[in-house]
Formats: sequence, structure tokens, C-alpha cells
Amino acid sequence: MNLLKEHLNNKQFILGTMLSEITTPNVIRMLKGGGFSYIILDCEHGYFDYSQAAALIGIANGIQLPIIVRIPEIRREVITKYMDMGADGLLVPMTNTKEDIEKVIQFAKYAPIGQRGISTQRAHTEYNPPALSDYMKLANSRTIILAQIETNEGVRNVRNILSVEGVDAALIGPNDMACDCGTPGDFYTPLMQDNISAVIDGAKELNKPSGMIASNISFLKECRQKGMTVFSCNSETGIILSGAKRIVNEFN
Repeated sequence: MNLLKEHLNNKQFILGTMLSEITTPNVIRMLKGGGFSYIILDCEHGYFDYSQAAALIGIANGIQLPIIVRIPEIRREVITKYMDMGADGLLVPMTNTKEDIEKVIQFAKYAPIGQRGISTQRAHTEYNPPALSDYMKLANSRTIILAQIETNEGVRNVRNILSVEGVDAALIGPNDMACDCGTPGDFYTPLMQDNISAVIDGAKELNKPSGMIASNISFLKECRQKGMTVFSCNSETGIILSGAKRIVNEFN
């Protein structure tokens, strides 16, 4: 069991970051060296091709740093390729309904939970699979599915979404959620705060963790105080920019 899965199961605090543009595989080593406990590979907004994604996932697997792919769409071909590359799991943007996440489970989990296509001479088995029945059970137990809640509809349906077998947690995408609330960039309106509380409460009722994806550390700490445990802070591009600005400001 990897670190992220262990923390999700035990509802312990964990902090990761987003990889959004840099394709050099060793950036994964750098982010682990910086202390992050997992990586989200952004294939929704990021322009990684399959070969680049496979190389990044391979490095993460090799240094045992959990890596989650934020998928660009809910489609069998997309999900199959990322899972067979060795991704530890998937982050599903714009999860609005139970049916949305059920499709992901169908493609990402093996029978009897889902209908994931079987091809075991691949990176996800280290090209050395055990007996198929044993491996299918093991893979299902390891595969992480995170629902990204980004709309008012998703908030209304969060309990139904988290009730689906195989869904591990709900993470809020606050930028799109604030936009759906009619207040882009403002996370402190009454509706936004109510939505955050609703996701936390819904997750607690289902005995599952909740979390937040954002770059404002103070905001993330507030979410932690409210009961969230899973966080993704900033991205490699944000880290480079903030570090560069700090150096320039200190020098001047």
C-alpha cells in the first residue's frame, strides 16, 4: 500500500503538489526532495503527451512517490492508458453526478468492481505479473479514485458520489467552484463557504476524507482546521515563479 492510499484510509493529513507543464522526468525527484508526499499529474490543463506522462509516472513509481493523473475526460481509452502506465490513481475533474464517477470506476477497476481491460505485460505490473486473479484484487485495492467537486451540482450530489464503491475521497477545485457560484476568485462568499462545509460534512457522513486543491497556504490551513485532510498546494510552475520572485526581491 502506498503512502497516499494509507493516509486516505486512515484520514491522515497529506500534502502534495501539481505537475502542470515541465516534462523532464527528474522533476519528480525534485518535488519529492522538496518534501511533497504525492504528485498530481495534470493531464486536464497540462499538455503532456502519453510518452511524457509514462516517463514521469515511471520515475514516480521507481522512487515510490504516489502519482495521480488528473484525466482530461471520462473515456475508456484515456483511463486504460494512464492506469497501464502505472498511475496510482485518477483525479476526476468536474465530477457532478454519481453516474460520472461510476463510469470512471468501470474503466479503472477490474472485475468484479469494474470492467477494466486486462493487459498485464505492462508497466503497472513491473512486467512481472502474479497470478491474474491475485493481481486483479491487488490492483483494485491499490487504485485511488478522487472525485474533484467543482460545481454547485457536484456539491449537491457529493454524498451520492462518495457512496460509489471504489471512490476514495472528494477534493474541491475552488476556482471553478467560485466561478460556478458567480464570484470568480473569491473563496469567502457565503455560498462558497457553505459548499466547502457541505463537502466536508458529506465526506464525514460517508467516512471518507475530503480535501482542497489551491495555492494559498493560509486558505489550505483554514480548510485543514475545518476537517479536510488531503491537500494539493500550488504546482511546479508556481513554485518556480514564487522562488524566482523571492530571490529578485531579496536581491533588490
